[in-house]
Amino acid sequence: MVDASVVLKWFLPEPLSTSADRILNAFLRGRLNLHAPDFLLIEAANALWKRAILGHGISARDCQAIYRDLVTLPLNLYPSEQLAGPALDLAVNHKYSLYDLVYCALALDLRCDLVTSDATLVSKLGNHLTFIRHLSAVTTWR
Repeated sequence: MVDASVVLKWFLPEPLSTSADRILNAFLRGRLNLHAPDFLLIEAANALWKRAILGHGISARDCQAIYRDLVTLPLNLYPSEQLAGPALDLAVNHKYSLYDLVYCALALDLRCDLVTSDATLVSKLGNHLTFIRHLSAVTTWR
């Protein structure tokens, strides 16, 4: 399972993009399934918009093209509204952002790892939610 921080690295040159690309290539070759809450698309679109508006390396046209490419990927997306309750419980218990914990709620439900490049998420919750893995630690995808 991946979050938007990893997915964006498939399209934008960023630190750890090579590691993210290994996950994407394994997925496209059928070597692993990738799951995410459906709001990953909105979160990614917002991040792309923000970069385009602030002039951080992509144009509005690039932003739209990247989004069109993203939605063509056959990711396994799950309805966010079904994850909101469990995510809220996690957010209250761990005193952390509900948005990030929607991914965690899905990972718990699917009994899988969550791969993220969000170092703050890993450092604050990784000891409690041991299925959270930083992208830099993922070396097995080929």
